[in-house]
Amino acid sequence: MARLRVSLSFLGLLLVSAVFAPAAGAAAFQATGIKITEPTATSVSIWTRVTRDAERAADDRPLPITHIYDRGTAAEIPLRDNSAYPNGRPEISFPPGADLGSIRGAAVGAVGQTRARFRVMGTRAWVETPWKDVDPKRDFTSVIALTGLQSATRYELVVEARARAGAATTSEVTGGFVTAPLPMANAVIKFCVMTCQQYEDRDRPGGFAIYPAMQRLRPDFFVNTGDVVYYDHGPVHAVTVDLARYHWARMFSFSTLRDFHRQVGSYFMKDDHDVLSDDSHPGARSGDLTFEDGLQIFREQTAPSEPPFRAVRWGQHLEVWLLEGRDYRSSREEDRTHTPSILGPKQIAWLASTLAESNATFRVVITPTPVVGPDRPAKDDNYSNKGYVVEGTRIREILARHANLTVITGDRHWQYVSRDKATGIEEWSVGAASDAHAGGWNEDQPRPEHRFLRTKHGGFLSGEVKLADAGPSLTLRLHDVNGAVVFETEKPAVK
Repeated sequence: MARLRVSLSFLGLLLVSAVFAPAAGAAAFQATGIKITEPTATSVSIWTRVTRDAERAADDRPLPITHIYDRGTAAEIPLRDNSAYPNGRPEISFPPGADLGSIRGAAVGAVGQTRARFRVMGTRAWVETPWKDVDPKRDFTSVIALTGLQSATRYELVVEARARAGAATTSEVTGGFVTAPLPMANAVIKFCVMTCQQYEDRDRPGGFAIYPAMQRLRPDFFVNTGDVVYYDHGPVHAVTVDLARYHWARMFSFSTLRDFHRQVGSYFMKDDHDVLSDDSHPGARSGDLTFEDGLQIFREQTAPSEPPFRAVRWGQHLEVWLLEGRDYRSSREEDRTHTPSILGPKQIAWLASTLAESNATFRVVITPTPVVGPDRPAKDDNYSNKGYVVEGTRIREILARHANLTVITGDRHWQYVSRDKATGIEEWSVGAASDAHAGGWNEDQPRPEHRFLRTKHGGFLSGEVKLADAGPSLTLRLHDVNGAVVFETEKPAVK
């Protein structure tokens, strides 16, 4: 039996090699679409990827076969959701006639080149970037930087792909984006925030209803707070680098995601499930996939700016802080002898100084995990949990120094609006990406700090900076997955 498992693993490696060796003259496609990331007033990044096939593999295709064995005892370890396998040795094989490129939802990469063409909407002349090779070592992706753009301007965009230099273009993705207004521009702004999209809990054949619902609001920008994919859920756990990349490909080859991300500029944040596993920390591993692999793959798949914590300005009245909750988190070993940390000293100093320096009317701090909560007592992964009470108290004190500041959090699978009893900080939880993924709290048992609580359904958050003679205001709304408003508050600026 051991010999048979080795043979299957070896066969799997041969199949993977065959998948990643397209024939000369093959066409280049973009089955995983594009991502328009990190928009500023003058720049944006275009994430591209060349794929072997024009569309994702059908949902009636088989799944890979995963076995995990203890490295010490050789005993088989069963797959369980929310689990990691630090001592696991994975063996991956495929049913007859299947390989990494033809399993359910697959969209494997291929060699090729991409370029972008863009123009101000309504004008005639296109600007073309040079053709650029995708990088086989980074899952056949490439990032095209567009700079010198006009602020507060809508651009049209076409991303092209071809198999090699001199070959004909064989794929085009059309779309567009909006650049941010300059810091002193008196501008109306709309944005959307979502979190926690699990592949098995999608609610339509083409992905998730939440995406067309957000698109109907015509947001200027979008934030995903993390758990973009779930490596540790479902029948295919990401216990190798190849399977981690498969999770991204099958998610972003859905039509609802492809259509949304070609039209809206995005900021991607990471959390635990899209790095390694539930509540993961630096130094951890699951099978052959390490925490550090997860950090690299996240950067590879989302093209974030560096450092991963950043503040982005959208006109005179809005500045948004995007916090990083995994890169600087202390390890479990460090937590035994030091005060546990999530943001780390460098990021905390940056947060305090940039909040103090900002002259934006409204400050919005977006965090992958809660700062206020409340959360379930069994959890110990965020600032509303007792394990992080020391640093959490400090962060809440920093935030409370500033008027017109709101916290928006992901991670929790229920929607809430809460107010910290000690500091008055208000936190909005955006909820899960689908109704099937919602839950985790009893809606019939609100706490005194809850202003709003909704636990049985998923949804998202939208924000809107509005202008009036009386002054600017920030309206925040929680929506269900189809876009209906379930709770909203308009916040006039407090001087």
